[in-house]
Amino acid sequence: ASDTVEMAFEDVRVPKTHIIGEEGKGFQYQMMQFQEERMCGTAMSLQPLQRMIEQTIEYTRNRKAFGQSILDNQVVHFKLAEMQTELEALRSLHYRCIGMYVNGKDVTPLASMAKLKAGRLTRVLTDALLQYWGGMGYTSEVEASRQYRDQSLLSIGAGADEVMLSIICKWMSTLPR
Repeated sequence: ASDTVEMAFEDVRVPKTHIIGEEGKGFQYQMMQFQEERMCGTAMSLQPLQRMIEQTIEYTRNRKAFGQSILDNQVVHFKLAEMQTELEALRSLHYRCIGMYVNGKDVTPLASMAKLKAGRLTRVLTDALLQYWGGMGYTSEVEASRQYRDQSLLSIGAGADEVMLSIICKWMSTLPR
């Protein structure tokens, strides 16, 4: 959960000894901080997604319908393989972004891409995984159900999907002039 509120300051004086950074650069500092927040959000999505895939594999392996395991249906194990592939692609993008960041490179486009992909993948995967849990998937004891509710912040915090797309388009030089 995130406690988000609007704050307004009027007629506030800050002594020079309490100024953090260079005066007038607060917006630039915030924009730089967003890259770290975007990388953090992406990182925090990886393990829950992996865990949900693994839990769903186990559940569908043990759940029987029409005399066989749900996992034995080709559409199910193929879809789970696609989900794992998408997750690994996100993980690779994230690791590339982190490597560039550690080496002092500008990660704005990659951090934006990773955050966009993480938010969208989380929504798609949790929805798809819930389908395999049936009615059980809507109970609070199933992680996919909790993540379906809780992870929507990933697409909003540190810039909504549309903001990420605008940043990526700017980097690609595809925005209208």
